[in-house]
Amino acid sequence: MGSTNLGPITIVFFFYVISMVHCINNIQELDDQIRSYAARANKGRHTGSLYELSLPANLSDVKASVVTVRNSVFWRKGANFSGVYVPPMVKTTPYAKRIAFVYETFGDHSSSVYFRLADDNYSFISPVIGFTAYDATNTNNLKRLNLSIDEDNPILIKLDPYVSHNQRRGIKCVALGDNNESLKFSNTTRNYSCATTNSRGHYALVAPNQKHNPTSKLELARRKWWWIALTIIGISVLLAAVIGVVVKLVRKKRFKEMERESEKSETVGNIWIGQSRMPAATMVRTQPCLEYHEDFPSSN
Repeated sequence: MGSTNLGPITIVFFFYVISMVHCINNIQELDDQIRSYAARANKGRHTGSLYELSLPANLSDVKASVVTVRNSVFWRKGANFSGVYVPPMVKTTPYAKRIAFVYETFGDHSSSVYFRLADDNYSFISPVIGFTAYDATNTNNLKRLNLSIDEDNPILIKLDPYVSHNQRRGIKCVALGDNNESLKFSNTTRNYSCATTNSRGHYALVAPNQKHNPTSKLELARRKWWWIALTIIGISVLLAAVIGVVVKLVRKKRFKEMERESEKSETVGNIWIGQSRMPAATMVRTQPCLEYHEDFPSSN
């Protein structure tokens, strides 16, 4: 009996969770909901320390945190928490004695649930990170602040792509709007960071879908075979050159040995005249003499 009742209970619970997730019509509602949790969690907390927020079960795939800083410290040092770097010497409008930064991180799967990309040729390759600056002078009522960010010294959002290095081609930053859709694509800075001058927002990394780039694997295969062919040709040429040099040296050595053997078998000596070697006999075999014949008449 217990096993038969477990199925309907599981189905009811599943549809309940799905309905809770989709009851959030836009990110603005989600930000307001997380802000209320941040206001309650921020009471009595120390400034300069980051605190994780405890969110309801329907937001289990979303992580949120809050940190409060004094305006004087924020002016001198800026803020660098949860991968979001705000440079120093930034003014707030209106002025706030204390500033609360609320950070949101959407998991790998929740990014595609809460946000939509206007271009179907791209896909998320990093979690979505959001941040908002609030006036925390009154912790019971957090109000949004505007930050005067210079374009030459923007806010940097550090994002970690969860794809291999071979797939990190054509990566773009995307800024996501309150209507859950992408607003703007831009190039990444070094270390896969996104730059912005906005006081709040949600950002992520996207990359072209593999199915829209079918020639990439074919091109890599062609390049691989070209490198293999060039390597084989290079090794063959080098081997032929080595063999040619060895054959030449062997022939030269044999020629010198034959020359030495021929010099040893010579009976005629050699003398050097200048830079030329000339043959010279060491002895005369037959002594010259005048032959006398009786047939010839005498001079007398």
